[in-house]
Amino acid sequence: MMRPLFVVFPFLLSISLFASEKESLKSNDKKSYSVYNSFEEVLNAKDAVYFEPVRISPVGSSEAPMYHGFFFYNCAQRELLEFDPEGRYMLGMRIFVEGRIVQSSDKGEIGYFDLVDNNKWIKIGETTAWNWQQGCRLQWIPGSSEEIIWNDRSDDGKKLISRVYNIRTKQTRTLPISVYTISPDGQTLLSVNFERIVHAGCRYMGVEDPYKKQWAPSEIGVWKMDMKTENVEMLMSVRDMAHILYPDGLPADTINGTLYFFREGFNPSGDRFIAFIKDARETEPGKTQARTEGFSMNLDGKDVKYLYREPSHHFWINDKEIMDNGYHPDPETGNRVRGYFRFLDDDTGVPKEKYFDAPNGHITLHKSGDWILTDTYNINGFIYLYMYHIPTKKFVPLGKLAYKLGGYLYPYNPGVLRVDLHPRFTPDGKQVAIDSSHEGFGRQMYLIDISPIVDNPPRN
Repeated sequence: MMRPLFVVFPFLLSISLFASEKESLKSNDKKSYSVYNSFEEVLNAKDAVYFEPVRISPVGSSEAPMYHGFFFYNCAQRELLEFDPEGRYMLGMRIFVEGRIVQSSDKGEIGYFDLVDNNKWIKIGETTAWNWQQGCRLQWIPGSSEEIIWNDRSDDGKKLISRVYNIRTKQTRTLPISVYTISPDGQTLLSVNFERIVHAGCRYMGVEDPYKKQWAPSEIGVWKMDMKTENVEMLMSVRDMAHILYPDGLPADTINGTLYFFREGFNPSGDRFIAFIKDARETEPGKTQARTEGFSMNLDGKDVKYLYREPSHHFWINDKEIMDNGYHPDPETGNRVRGYFRFLDDDTGVPKEKYFDAPNGHITLHKSGDWILTDTYNINGFIYLYMYHIPTKKFVPLGKLAYKLGGYLYPYNPGVLRVDLHPRFTPDGKQVAIDSSHEGFGRQMYLIDISPIVDNPPRN
């Protein structure tokens, strides 16, 4: 398929967080945003005002297309940072393939866009450790305006490591393990064994799991590294976690099973974190079913508490509370429903509050604490992007974006090849960044100005 050459007009390139006289996008009139009372109303709206995404990344040419993304969910003001503290530099990965499984030889370019200098792309490195759903875990080290970290394979290609680049010195150093996330103070790195992950679209190719024939080995687990000393230690082994997951005795039917840690995320103080444990069983060749549980623990791997069943896209509200989307009993009615819930880190696994009913999405909280930002998966060829205003319980749609793969509208779920929006706020809270394929140029990176909404929130 031939791709049309896209011409980027200069005035679009100049849009940045630092424009002295920022024009509102044509649909972003301060009096013009839609407000609804439920997600169902957002889904069925016929006259909703949507906000125009401004593309930051170039698409290349029809002969040499380029794709860009930040990929993963759960970006916060303190963790998994896409932007430097000032909001000038926007991290991304440039890739040159789409529509197929990532291979071990597929390289991604690591860099950032300078939003002040006409969105200029600055390449800082490369990686062969990336996947469609979580990229290479590219992120700014919290508290730093100079250091960027991402995952890669070692020079001999045999193990997973991470690279740290300093934009001031232009020097790169190598750390002995891969990164999943880093504590809000920038001092502690957490990692999982990416080579063991069997969840679709989240494994790094090219490095084999030496324990793949063992259900719960003691040699792998949750890893911690001191960012100053580079001292690495295991906080919790998969084997130890198996005994917590099955307190009445380990199961016997573990043939073709894989127990592994999947995701991690710090609370605001950085003294506890959530860890997902997955028990994946191959039910027939090529098909697996997995039990997923969320637990919290401290940085010594102790004081383990049960959070909830089937965790998905979590976000710590504060040190004691966490929100997530899933099927849970409504605290008011007792009915099991799909929605966004608030949990306490109290070992009960029971939600304390339901925010609202809605399908699964990638959740984040505005720095004001008033707005939940989230999206949906593909619904009849479209992805919905919206915010929920906690004080008034109102929904504000931001976009209904066509889902395209290979340049064509794609009404079905393409599995691991999908392009999720993974929405995240800019540091000032006035814009939303997304990955999207709605223009037909494959995965690209966009900013949406939401200042008319956050500066003029709904009223009761």
